[in-house]
Amino acid sequence: MMRISTQMFFQRNVDSILNQQSKLSQQNIHLSTQKRVIHGSDDAVAIATIQRLKQNLSVGDQYIKNGKMAETANSLEDVSLTQITNILQRVRESIVKASNQTNGSAGREAIAKELEGLREELIGVANTRDGNSQYIFAGYQVDTQPFQTNEFGSIDYHGDNGNRSYKVGAGVLIQGNDSGAAIFTNIPEGNGTFVSEGSINNSGSGVIDAASVINKNVARDFVDQDYTIAITEPTLGADPEYSVYGLDDTVVTGNANVKISKVDLNDPNIANVNPSGVYPDVNSDITIEFVATANPNEFLIEINGVSSSPTVYDSSDTTTQEITIDGISIEVDGIPNATDQYTMTKYIEPTKYVEGQSIEFNGIKTEIKGNVQNLDNFTLRQSGEKDIFSTIQDTIDALRITGEDGASKAQRVMSLEMAHLQIDNAMSNVTGIHTSVGARMNTIDNQRESSLDFKLTNQKTLSNLEDLDMASAISEFKLQMSQLEISQQTYIQLQSLSLFKLI
Repeated sequence: MMRISTQMFFQRNVDSILNQQSKLSQQNIHLSTQKRVIHGSDDAVAIATIQRLKQNLSVGDQYIKNGKMAETANSLEDVSLTQITNILQRVRESIVKASNQTNGSAGREAIAKELEGLREELIGVANTRDGNSQYIFAGYQVDTQPFQTNEFGSIDYHGDNGNRSYKVGAGVLIQGNDSGAAIFTNIPEGNGTFVSEGSINNSGSGVIDAASVINKNVARDFVDQDYTIAITEPTLGADPEYSVYGLDDTVVTGNANVKISKVDLNDPNIANVNPSGVYPDVNSDITIEFVATANPNEFLIEINGVSSSPTVYDSSDTTTQEITIDGISIEVDGIPNATDQYTMTKYIEPTKYVEGQSIEFNGIKTEIKGNVQNLDNFTLRQSGEKDIFSTIQDTIDALRITGEDGASKAQRVMSLEMAHLQIDNAMSNVTGIHTSVGARMNTIDNQRESSLDFKLTNQKTLSNLEDLDMASAISEFKLQMSQLEISQQTYIQLQSLSLFKLI
């Protein structure tokens, strides 16, 4: 038989009271937080799901925040692209106005001044900053002003091609910006295929149009070639004739620009350097090659094995240099390497020039209008890329070409026509980017709705698992409190029991 001492009896009552107080305290915590599950011990099965749902909600909230940042970035770019489009439209209108041949020098200068203002305005937009003073068109180089004027007056890009992205959903990355290179600098020249030019040394009023590709299957085989249309008078006063030559890189490791600038078929030694056949004849090609000299900056040039000696090309001279060998002149600038080779090919033999008549070769069509003179030449070179600012500056320079003679007018007409095409290219490029910005903003809106729906679903599931049934909890709390009060009253009465009261 177990003896229960008075001390043990009292201790059990104390433990009971403390246990009920602890339970009441826990119930009070659940009531104050209105949560059924706070600790793993509350519901070992539900707690893992609750933690996962909370993590999902946290990730969803971050997606929504990222979406707001992406929306802000794209909205700012959207506004800037609208400004750019408006400026380019005004530039285009100015070029069209400048193309009117009734403009005198004063009128052209007024348009040039207007274009200078538009160019500065465009540079300002290109250097737009966001609310954090970061440049929006600098790629990843957000703290570096992307477009800066160099010592020659040209505009250099100091950003990169980076595009910042924001994760706005599971597996959904939204681009937040486009680099300045994509918007302002990587603009195709001319019509996007060719750039048509007349030599600044032309004495006639001939103007070449923007060439077009009329047979892509044929033109594809000659895609890397630049072409020269050379004008020659067979004899003094005779009707001029045109010939077409192509120039293609054969083995080139240097960084020189080479162009056929003149073909004088009346030179007594022209047969030494002129192809004797017309493509595809085996004799339609000749080789142009750079040959090293004792001076590393100087090169001899050989055309079909005929040397330019003693004339050399000096690569340390930054100006364009023209070198003539037996009637064929080439213009060179840049730094070549010894043994660099180019292939010159004749595509059309001397043919009588008729103003406005179609000139077709290698799947290409062009025409020349105006009066041409002996040794005039026109080129069709492959379109590269040019920044918008240079295009506007070239237009300004063209408007400031002095003179009202036929040659000066022809230079202005051709320069303005190419500028018109390049501004159209720039506007098309900006429009394409603007469209993609709009599509990105639509994606952000759609993803936000999806994230909010996902969040609501998770919150409902979490509430079902975690939230407290307040009516039931309050009833249980009151019952527990009553039990505690009974225990406390019982303990008080037990404490008053004493044999001394019976004496």
